[in-house]
Amino acid sequence: MLRTILIAAAGLAAVLASAFWWLLLADSRAPAEAQGLLSLEDWRAQLPADPSGLPTEIRVLEIGRDRAPGFAARAGGFGADWNTTYNSVQIVWPDRTLIVDGAIDAETAAGMKQSETGWAFDPAAYKTLTAAMLAADQVLLTHEHLDHVMAIARHPDPEGLAPRLVLNAPQIAAMPLFARGTLDPAIASIAPRLDGSVQQVAPGVIVIPAPGHTPGSQLVYIRLRDGGEFLLIGDVAWSLGAIETLTTRPVLTQYIIFDPDEDRTAVKAQLRALYDLMQANPDLAVIPAHDGDHIKALIAEGRLTEGFSPAS
Repeated sequence: MLRTILIAAAGLAAVLASAFWWLLLADSRAPAEAQGLLSLEDWRAQLPADPSGLPTEIRVLEIGRDRAPGFAARAGGFGADWNTTYNSVQIVWPDRTLIVDGAIDAETAAGMKQSETGWAFDPAAYKTLTAAMLAADQVLLTHEHLDHVMAIARHPDPEGLAPRLVLNAPQIAAMPLFARGTLDPAIASIAPRLDGSVQQVAPGVIVIPAPGHTPGSQLVYIRLRDGGEFLLIGDVAWSLGAIETLTTRPVLTQYIIFDPDEDRTAVKAQLRALYDLMQANPDLAVIPAHDGDHIKALIAEGRLTEGFSPAS
């Protein structure tokens, strides 16, 4: 009898260990190489010869924040919390602005809350964002997930916003999922202005298609007038640590959060390519959209500016 119980207990322990490994650790490591996937030299080749037309600064406006277990953002990331931020980025020239990502609205932020003490939403910042979108020349997305699109799908002035939207086809196709009821016709009827190629959308701003996390995911490379280089990577990784350790989100996170699932093979290859890019170009600031600690550090270093331009 005791032997039977011990065998059963051992079998249960083995099942639990296997489940733990599969859900929290397995299928998370980046490949050994991803040659040719990302090329900084190709992006630089599209830049204008005269740097005087390049943007002068990059600003980040935090709309909300939260805190979650570190292993949710990186497989094996036990022992430390992940401070996530929901934000929008403003690229500034002397005479115009461009905005990347529509962050999150109050309803969505509350529905995604993970921490009673770490969660916050800033209604004034959200209002600033929706106004700044109407003042911007262009509004882009890194990808089509609810915590990046709400100020587009639920914008209070869709007719004013629509002409400024520079989106790709998968991003537009997903937009109705995030509206309250029916998506406003002004947004629903826009045509893609990005064709799926690497293209410069404004002097010093280049979009790089990177399907994987979502079909419409893309990176945004920015070169400033002072020579500073930045790469907004959306949600290819949720933290810089995921790139540094070549480890993506656990399978459990995919099962719980993503519908449809992301292409883990593509994301892991992109992680390797980003890691290699950072190693070869240490001055390039690679910015995961939700890494609150990393973004705060870049603000403290003076490489990013907190809050949107008062002129926006």
